[in-house]
Amino acid sequence: MTTIKLLALFLLLFINPDFGHAQDSGKMNPKEIKLLIDSLGNALNRWYIYPDKAALMVQNVKKNFKSGTYNTVQNKSELCLRIINDLQQVHKDPHLRMAYDPELAGFLETPMSDEAKQQNYEFDLKNHRESNFSFVKTEILSGNIGYLRWDGFSGFVQEAKPTLDAAFGFVSNCKALIVDMRYNGGGSPQMVLQTASYFFEQKTRMNDIIDRNNDTVKGWTDPTISTFKLKMPVYILTSRYTFSGAEDFTYGLQQIKRGTVIGETTGGGAHPTGSFSIGQGFILDIPTHRSPNIISKTDWEGTGVTPDVAVPFEQALQKAQEHIFTDFLSKTNDERERRMLQWNLTSLENRSLLAKQVQEGNIKLTKETLLNYCGEYHPSEPNSGLPVMTIVLNENSLYRRYEGAPDLRLIPISATQFVYDDESGRTMNFEVNGNEKASKLILSNPRGMFTLNRKP
Repeated sequence: MTTIKLLALFLLLFINPDFGHAQDSGKMNPKEIKLLIDSLGNALNRWYIYPDKAALMVQNVKKNFKSGTYNTVQNKSELCLRIINDLQQVHKDPHLRMAYDPELAGFLETPMSDEAKQQNYEFDLKNHRESNFSFVKTEILSGNIGYLRWDGFSGFVQEAKPTLDAAFGFVSNCKALIVDMRYNGGGSPQMVLQTASYFFEQKTRMNDIIDRNNDTVKGWTDPTISTFKLKMPVYILTSRYTFSGAEDFTYGLQQIKRGTVIGETTGGGAHPTGSFSIGQGFILDIPTHRSPNIISKTDWEGTGVTPDVAVPFEQALQKAQEHIFTDFLSKTNDERERRMLQWNLTSLENRSLLAKQVQEGNIKLTKETLLNYCGEYHPSEPNSGLPVMTIVLNENSLYRRYEGAPDLRLIPISATQFVYDDESGRTMNFEVNGNEKASKLILSNPRGMFTLNRKP
């Protein structure tokens, strides 16, 4: 196999294959099927990470062929599904995949010229650059919490390094960091080690890579390959879609106690994989290595990475923020910091209530009730720094208004409490008198609680 094709296969390591089925030309005859199964058996017995499992899987498929199971299959795509299902019945391995793809098969079988290798490299690099090397989002959340999301581990490690430096540098002054792996399907193990190296000051052993002959490549982070180090607490978000290289990153940080995992159990693919042509236009993805961890002495194959805090993946981001603020609250003796952390927790809850109300709209107040809240409100303390506010009704919604600022909608989360329709998490609570008209409102913001009295 040519060097460029070995590179192509190497870049497929730790990735969840997403085969597109080529147009098939119909049913295969028994002779063609036997030739395919013989070729599949030779490939598994030569390359599969567990030789004993390979022998049992091949035995099962050959038994089913002899019984005529595959003779009724109407097309090549269905045949792939039937054969893989029979292999998985013997030994479940989510990385073991099969597809009918003559174009890819031809690519793997045909030697490439130096010019074609260069063109292939440039084309792939262009695509990776245009996808920003799979880095999707970098931002600072409330409370100086960093957030990073990248959805794959590009094989272009050196070319991606300026992007990594920029992304990690942006969050380097944060108090804690959330790494979002919920949509990451995997990629290059070299990029896994490159990104992990930003989180360790010393050379640290992560997950190894071992082939079927037990030859081992030890996975070490390297402090010399990252420009700076991120020393803050790390929280990793996961989902059932988190797979392969993303699991490698997550499991490594979890086992060494460098990251707290929040979300769902991951997909369970720990075996680096290569794509092989097995003839007649068929491709077989074969796991050729495994990835044990030095601490656990095992990996996440078939089981997934179990989160430290299990929640549905949609709730993982909020849960991580709650954990961060709660942990900091338990450790601080500074009263000012305590107030700010408590506000961050309250704000987080308020934003959640706001999102729920916007989505469900289950709290509906009558126009008469809303009109009872309208009016002009003055700060009860002259030196509070708050302006005079006017509450107005516009199209069945209340708005806060004061000079020099745009009107801001208020969303009810109870009969008397409203959340500002922005990302701040601030609230406004109306106190009503005997005739159900508001007499004052209480504002909640990062500086504390403030009362404004309604002008008679």
